[in-house]
Amino acid sequence: MFEIPLIINYNFRHQTNLMSKKPLILLMMLFAVQAYAQDKIKNYVQQHKTDIHTVSPDSLNFSDLEAIGNAIGDSRIVMLGEQDHGDAPAFLAKTRLIKYLHEKKGFNVLAFESDFLSLNEGWEKLDKNKAAISNFLVGNIFTIWTKAQQCDDLFNSYVPATHQTNNPLIMTGFDCQLHGKYSDQNLKKTVDSFLQSQNLPFTKTEVYWSAFLPFVDSTMISKNVASHLEFTKQLELIINKIAEKDSVSMEMMVLKSLYAQSNAGILYLKRKVGYLDFRDHQMAENLKWLVQKKYPNEKIIVWAHNLHILKNPELIKGLQGIKKTMGEVFTEDKSLEESTYILGFASKQGTAGRLSSTQKHYTVDRPNRNGFETWMPENTSLAFVDFKKYRLENPRSKEYFEMKGKYHQSSSAIWTNVFDGVFYIRDMYPTDRLN
Repeated sequence: MFEIPLIINYNFRHQTNLMSKKPLILLMMLFAVQAYAQDKIKNYVQQHKTDIHTVSPDSLNFSDLEAIGNAIGDSRIVMLGEQDHGDAPAFLAKTRLIKYLHEKKGFNVLAFESDFLSLNEGWEKLDKNKAAISNFLVGNIFTIWTKAQQCDDLFNSYVPATHQTNNPLIMTGFDCQLHGKYSDQNLKKTVDSFLQSQNLPFTKTEVYWSAFLPFVDSTMISKNVASHLEFTKQLELIINKIAEKDSVSMEMMVLKSLYAQSNAGILYLKRKVGYLDFRDHQMAENLKWLVQKKYPNEKIIVWAHNLHILKNPELIKGLQGIKKTMGEVFTEDKSLEESTYILGFASKQGTAGRLSSTQKHYTVDRPNRNGFETWMPENTSLAFVDFKKYRLENPRSKEYFEMKGKYHQSSSAIWTNVFDGVFYIRDMYPTDRLN
């Protein structure tokens, strides 16, 4: 008589227990899938890493760099990153890579994260003798590089020496921060000359001479939001008017750079997020102009920070304040993505710190215990891993894993879709100041 209720009660309790366990079972299954996926990329990294023998620019036996050359393949643009703007071994490695790419892979343009106007108009006017080249680069590329001992060979020896050969390495820049010595002396004259040539009525007004033109030299230093707002308002009208007949001249790119820099300044002064997006977007546009308009038949090396060159920033967990990086905007054009190889840098341990009057050396963060850096054997001091090959072999793979790919702190991301490859440095140390 009581068997049916008892059986029903038993089945109810059994089903209830199963239902209560389902979330736990699903969670365990999810962890198992994630663990399997991470083991997959971990095994790939460990099995496909290529040891690099040295970062010394004096080492001209490039056999260990051929794996990087093979990964780059027929790419016409190669972007070289760095975790901070004072990473000494990264600077040395990039200098050696530049020599290899220039001498063995046919790259003959080096584009720096520095002054667009100075490194285009100024470079073109420069007498290409050794002393003139060295002095020009020191005055127009950020001192975090030109004053670093580890870049001395590049700026003061290698680049000038190539201009005494039939295979010169052309210097250029793509940053909308027009900070160089050449811009200090010529920016306002270049802008005024160009605007006068366009026969704009605005150039005949009192406001043009008393407010607009003087502010051209102030976009990086002014803290007056109202002045920035008025300047960008007038500049937007000018750009739109000139674009009806000219949208691709170097001078137009200079105007757009000023517009981006001033807008970034407004957001920064108002303490609003997004000011970095203005700079990255315009750097991408300037780089596109170099690739498509100025040097359409040349192979170009790009020197910049990891955070600028990376693509798919939405795949990095916890990335704040940035929606679009230069690398993301640049590779939205699929033809450019197909012809670009993005090489990020990652390091395991040591100290860092850029050349600055305010920033001191600091100890880099320890890597995640199950992250890219810890997958490397302890006796591996330098290595390269090709993520592009992994993507081709595993087109559906979307594994998140830890790596210090933005700065010297670990982040979880689908790093195989953020960089095309990674140059691993076990021991980081900061740059020395060049006497």
